[in-house]
Amino acid sequence: MTFTSEQKDGFFEAVESMKKYRRADLIDEKGRSLLEKLYTDPLPNELVLKKALLNNTTFFIGRKGTGKSTIFLRLEQELRKKENYLSCYLDVKTIYEKSQSQYHTIAKVKEVIPEELFNKYLIERTFIQNTLIAIQEELNKKYNSLGDKIAGIFVTTKPEAVKERIDELLQRISDNKTLENIEIPLLRSIASKTKNINEDFKEKETKIGGLEVTGGLKTDGIEGGIKTDSGMSWKKGNKDISEIESEFSTVLLQVFQIKEIINEIKSILSILKIDHLFILLDDFSEIDDHAILRFVDVILAPLNNWSEEFIKFKIAAYPGRIYYGKIDPGKIDTIYLDFYNLYSQFDRDKMELNAADFAKRLVNSRIEYFTDTNSEFFFDTDSLKIEEYYNLFFKVSMNVPRILGYILSFCYQSKTIYDKRINKTDIESASQRYYEDKISSFFDSTTYSLLGINEKISILQLKELLDKVNEKLSENRRKIQTKELTATSYTPTIPYSTHFHFNPDLEKFLKTLELNFFLSKYNDMSDKDGLPSSIYCINYGLAKKLNIPWGKPEGNQYRKYFIERPFNFTKLIVEFLNGSKRILCINPECGKEYSIDQLKFLEFNKFKCNNCSSPVEIKSISEKIAKEISAIDQNKFLPAPELKIIQELLKSNEPLYAKEIAQEIDYSGQLIGWRGKKLAEDHNYVTRLREKEGTPYKYKLTENGKRYFN
Repeated sequence: MTFTSEQKDGFFEAVESMKKYRRADLIDEKGRSLLEKLYTDPLPNELVLKKALLNNTTFFIGRKGTGKSTIFLRLEQELRKKENYLSCYLDVKTIYEKSQSQYHTIAKVKEVIPEELFNKYLIERTFIQNTLIAIQEELNKKYNSLGDKIAGIFVTTKPEAVKERIDELLQRISDNKTLENIEIPLLRSIASKTKNINEDFKEKETKIGGLEVTGGLKTDGIEGGIKTDSGMSWKKGNKDISEIESEFSTVLLQVFQIKEIINEIKSILSILKIDHLFILLDDFSEIDDHAILRFVDVILAPLNNWSEEFIKFKIAAYPGRIYYGKIDPGKIDTIYLDFYNLYSQFDRDKMELNAADFAKRLVNSRIEYFTDTNSEFFFDTDSLKIEEYYNLFFKVSMNVPRILGYILSFCYQSKTIYDKRINKTDIESASQRYYEDKISSFFDSTTYSLLGINEKISILQLKELLDKVNEKLSENRRKIQTKELTATSYTPTIPYSTHFHFNPDLEKFLKTLELNFFLSKYNDMSDKDGLPSSIYCINYGLAKKLNIPWGKPEGNQYRKYFIERPFNFTKLIVEFLNGSKRILCINPECGKEYSIDQLKFLEFNKFKCNNCSSPVEIKSISEKIAKEISAIDQNKFLPAPELKIIQELLKSNEPLYAKEIAQEIDYSGQLIGWRGKKLAEDHNYVTRLREKEGTPYKYKLTENGKRYFN
């Protein structure tokens, strides 16, 4: 069989379009957007898009690659068709990166408050400042792009006066001298309070495996402040420090005068008859925890609550990385984009069918558009029916478009370019390659990151837990093969054992593994004893690596296969936690110790000791991990973006441009350039190359960089 060069190129374009990161739009050769033609809604009849268009503040919650940015692009297209709506897109992560790299030295302020608080304050203020500036820039772009329509309006509405108002607003936000005049008196009053505070207070970070306990904050689906390591790591000091943090929020509110600014924006837009402003916040969960809290308290909540229906936010976030502050969760919409959360809301019995239908619509629309050929043409339908391929696409990707794009891209490299059709084995092998290239490196990144040793232990213990889960699943496979497990539901020739179930109260301990695609939630059912049970599965590529068939036998008689007793992992998880955690009252005169099964009581009691009412602390204990981390040269610990750059360059035999690296690790090209320079000049891990002055740099690892993870 032979494909034409046009068909090969088209297939390549189709699968690469599913891999796109961040704001990468789908465009044709003339630069025109294809998104309206190719957008594939996760639900039939474009239900997600229709819900996004509602005049409500909305959180879009999903893991990386689930299509949040694509939904935003499509939403903007539709809003541009509405005369009285304006959309304003903000990449929160990029703005925050900019805030970190563009410090403004304000000597007068630095003299007033301690350096540690000053540095925090500068980051927060610069972040907010740049956010508001970006909003204004988007408004200005919209104003300039209205063309003839605007020209007609401004014949009678003094366009220069409107421009002046926009420029004046931008200048007031950007002018450091103006801000200093407001800041100094306010900050002096706060600084005086710091003198009366015990300077040697220690932050209390209480951990449970992937968890921190910080009572009082309400977060996505978790009350009482328990968060996974993928979640918020709110810091606890003493009461006085908390009060000072609160006063800083008040200062920021007064400095930026948000209510007045929003009224000015509203007044300016009223000239254009725009009375609804949708602010789209992408990569909201990518910034650090303290910045999320400050951003919500100082920007998001006030604008949402004060704007009198004028502003509505559309926010893209990760599961477990959400903080609402003073926003009433009951008054906002939430759209979940991960497989279980998305499809269980509608028809739990048909979740897999609905997921496979999405994969079918996505793959067909892309391949048929870019190749002008039926998608079946590229797959070996003699060995597997095309509908079975769609179901396989769901399983290997858990319906994450980006993952599916990578897997089909690997298949293109191994089969399509050699004029061979893709078969099931190719897809499975590609899923294993994706797991090994993109997922399993997470723990290496943690080991060499700048996280504190306690936090590293907490995360790296999850690798030990994952290993125990894998061992148990492999043992189940062996027992099915050897017929040690004798129930009629088991099939020795295909020993399915990739799914397991456990007490739902333990889900919080696995959230970091889920967020990073080692595991995925599959369903909720009652176990053999009638007790609620959460069903999870391991990554398809990991299953392939372990040589375990993924899924269960077909047929209605196997509907409850996943809740067979050998797949109950509650005991395994609890025993692991009991051996790796200690839950202690921090009062040395009390020192009461609690067991893992008392967590529910502790949550209810806001993690206060029932003996003395002191806080209860949960410590991760692992002498082995601590010893391994301590053996690493401390100078090798790097920020996460720099670690990811090294990992990406390790996979490449050729030097890469910043843009190419950015596409793979989901950071801006600007950030890659900045971090790449540091890796070259400060650490000698990277060499920067370019053909001539003014052209972009390419990056390659030095010999020192190649040995980094050794």
